[in-house]
Amino acid sequence: MDGVVDADAGGVSSMNWGELLALLVTGGIFGAVWAILRPRGFAVQLCACGFVTSLVCTQLLMKHLASAARYRFPGLVTTLHFLFVWSVSWVFLAVRGEFQQCRPMSLGSGRRYAGFVLPIAASLPMSIVLNNTSLMYMGAGLAGVIGTLAPIITAILSHFLGRRISRAGWMGILVATCGASCIAMGEVEAGTQDEFVLLGLVLCSISVLLRAVKAVLQDKLLEPAAYDVEKGQAYAAPSLEPMHVWALTAPPCTLLALCYALCTESPAQAVTELTLSVGSLVLLSCISATVLNVLGMMTVKQLGASSMQIVGKLNTLVLLALSMGFWGEQMPKEVVLGTFFVLLGVAIFEHGASRSKLSGR
Repeated sequence: MDGVVDADAGGVSSMNWGELLALLVTGGIFGAVWAILRPRGFAVQLCACGFVTSLVCTQLLMKHLASAARYRFPGLVTTLHFLFVWSVSWVFLAVRGEFQQCRPMSLGSGRRYAGFVLPIAASLPMSIVLNNTSLMYMGAGLAGVIGTLAPIITAILSHFLGRRISRAGWMGILVATCGASCIAMGEVEAGTQDEFVLLGLVLCSISVLLRAVKAVLQDKLLEPAAYDVEKGQAYAAPSLEPMHVWALTAPPCTLLALCYALCTESPAQAVTELTLSVGSLVLLSCISATVLNVLGMMTVKQLGASSMQIVGKLNTLVLLALSMGFWGEQMPKEVVLGTFFVLLGVAIFEHGASRSKLSGR
């Protein structure tokens, strides 16, 4: 009997050690981000850490809805997410007495609205759709490998559209991309691959490209002066606030997501399968997704599109740490190595950005 009791106690102790280690790793990741972004101030630190936290929470809630709750209507749930952001952004501007910013002409011209807002609205839901579709033909690990190209693609697009990135910034992006690739390789599971894997690769690559386009266009709306350095500040278009951008992009995003949901899912069946517990999870996911989208837009404004993409990769590290401690998964050595390189890449990028500001370039 004594031996049995000791074994049980050891199991509990082992489980607690695993959970404690997961929390320490997660805390270490956030601590590193906090230290790296310290020169930018408390608001930027809080925004970046909140962005990663809300990204992790939203992914966990969506995963729980699809697996544990078996409520598999991602299109309709995504539509609700955009609807929440739409409502919050419009209410926010109305309370501030700036409701006129909800009109398309608040950008100055219909041409600017068509050139920025509509492509953002189209690329955001389409990237989600293509990414989800690609998972039907390839593993999540391989999709993660393709996803690691997002920071470098975003940086290249930003560069071609006029944003200057220092040499140190490029080095940071490359280091972080290598780190993210190590993490993704650590997640790849051995398995059979069918003849449709090439289709999955194409769909996933287009999804990554659309995410990069979305991030760069958002960056141009939020900080246009960063793309007009040759023309000078006097010729740059006025910068927009994150809520202003969401007030313009959320309505078409909602409509496009709804069209996709109506084509692929049954609203009647979704209502039939909706229970109190499922409804609570959907509501929590809407709140988490709203916080995620708002903080994501703020992160783009404060850090830029490329740096935002790098910071967003940290959610994978947090998810793996929590999965390791609370759900018994193992963390491959490639993930540990990748974590170091991603954080190092963020530090190098931030150092390059701060040096560019000091030199006036």
